[in-house]
Amino acid sequence: MKLTKAKWLMLISVLLLAILVGCSKTDEEAAAKKEPAEEKQETAAEENNKEPATKPAETVESDIPVAAIHNVEEMVKEKGKYVPNKMSDQQKEDLYKELKGAPDGMTGEAAYSLAVSLLAADVEEAATIINEVDPVIKINSATPEDEIDIPDTETVNVAILLDASGSMAGEVSGGQKMKLAKSAIQKYASDLPEGSNIMLRVYGHEGTGTDADKAMSCASNEVVYNLGTYDEKKFTESLEQFDPAGWTPLAGAIEAAEADLKEQKGENVRNVVYVVSDGIETCDGDPVAAAASLNESDIQAEVNIIGFDVDNEGQKQLEEVAKAGEGQYKSVYSESELNEYLEQEYSRLYWEWLAWGNDRKLEILSQSNDIYGELLAANNDVSFLSLASKNEMYAIHYDLKELEKFKDEEAVDRYLELIDTRYETVRQHFRQESERKDETRKEVYEKLREQVDQLEEEKMDEYKS
Repeated sequence: MKLTKAKWLMLISVLLLAILVGCSKTDEEAAAKKEPAEEKQETAAEENNKEPATKPAETVESDIPVAAIHNVEEMVKEKGKYVPNKMSDQQKEDLYKELKGAPDGMTGEAAYSLAVSLLAADVEEAATIINEVDPVIKINSATPEDEIDIPDTETVNVAILLDASGSMAGEVSGGQKMKLAKSAIQKYASDLPEGSNIMLRVYGHEGTGTDADKAMSCASNEVVYNLGTYDEKKFTESLEQFDPAGWTPLAGAIEAAEADLKEQKGENVRNVVYVVSDGIETCDGDPVAAAASLNESDIQAEVNIIGFDVDNEGQKQLEEVAKAGEGQYKSVYSESELNEYLEQEYSRLYWEWLAWGNDRKLEILSQSNDIYGELLAANNDVSFLSLASKNEMYAIHYDLKELEKFKDEEAVDRYLELIDTRYETVRQHFRQESERKDETRKEVYEKLREQVDQLEEEKMDEYKS
């Protein structure tokens, strides 16, 4: 069939119309398919604008309380959510979930704080026992005649050697070390029992910490309050004469104390030296030899060291000094610890004892055994619980590493260092406190037994005559 020109034009128009309809339908279908995708994108955008279900890592990390590192008083208050060595299988699973949910990229300090919040040992009860045990044995003084001779009390001489080197200007919890030391010494002196004598010698209080002033500073060593009874006004004035300044001539101060006390000897004379220092000897002296000489002389003074905010190196030397002087070493890191230690010490230095007969001896022995048993049991509890906590904290560091929670290897090393420091700090603190109180217990026990024997012998002689 032959198509005319008009028919060709009509056919082309129909074809164009079909093509346009097909394109329109395709566009609508594409739009229909595209719509859910756009809605999904809009929903995702809305979700992104909403508050996240969990807090960002830095917020989670800040919610973990910062754990104490050196402050034993604060460590005792810290109790973990889980009890090491006593966790059920479910608790172990819960612990792992908490580790899994911990922030990524933690520093050693942050990981340590997390571990403490989860696994810190509950040593508060045992620590309270150690702190509150009274090592002084008390006995009934009544005799068959309701009277007893009271033995002559000993003369107690207390010599305080105060470090006034430049580092004592540093700050600790409560304020400047020197100001806190002065305040604590003032209170200690005012609380000493009637009849006690006190002396204050200061060292390192002249010059500066420079090499140019070393010779002058190392030679600065003088008595600012002469041995005698406590006079509040004069003692206060003596404390106001100096400020922290130079180097640390510790050995020279101990040697000078031996000269100060050379006339103070005899059966009923007791000499006690307290050194308050925040660091080691820096004037080339030998404080260990000086302490040994003082203790072994006719004066027989015990040399006690109070390490005020001392680093590890300093603690080692000061412990050796106290050991050589047959005294005790005590670490304190704050105003409250310093005051508490001195309060306990003054009560230890002076007591009276009265006893009569074998029943008094039994009473003395019974109390002595009770005190010893309390201290031993409580100290064992602190050591056992602290060790279990340390081991558990050490163990979870493998989980934290596997979960990639540490920032880097340096953070891992710091974490392990901190848990070791925590364990040693708590263990050493309460071990020293237990040993100090046990020494007092033994000393009182021996003196009481000796006095009971003497009084019993005197009474028997009276009956015989």
